[in-house]
Amino acid sequence: MTEQAVAYHPDPATRPTQVRWAFRLWLGSGVLLVALGVYLLIASLFETAWHLDRLAVEVLVIILGLAYISLARKACMGAQWRGSLAALTSVVAVMLLVLTVGFQSGLLAAVFAASVVGLAATILAYRPAADAWFTGKAKDCGNAGGKTKGRNAQ
Repeated sequence: MTEQAVAYHPDPATRPTQVRWAFRLWLGSGVLLVALGVYLLIASLFETAWHLDRLAVEVLVIILGLAYISLARKACMGAQWRGSLAALTSVVAVMLLVLTVGFQSGLLAAVFAASVVGLAATILAYRPAADAWFTGKAKDCGNAGGKTKGRNAQ
């Protein structure tokens, strides 16, 4: 008989503050991307000439926002989802940086700013207290503030 490894699932009740903020920022970034995509799509539809390239980019922005929201909801269930969302936010931020500089578009700059919010959430999710909570390697997972005990503790 073979033994199956049981996947670690962090307890949502013991989330550190950094995980809470990362979750909020991921969701906020997703909502911003969806809102910007819908706004740009509606603005494009009222123009006299429809440009399929712009419509495709606007639909992609909406899909990215929905992916951020979907993955953020699953990210607090395990480290593998956090890794997937981290990869997505990193790639999207770099891609939008290049596109924003290349096309010098103010609208792409707004989309880039929304993606940077998601990148900030990813950085928070990989801070030591948050990382320990996601991976289950913390001795004190209930350490909500990320405060350390040691010589500097009061």
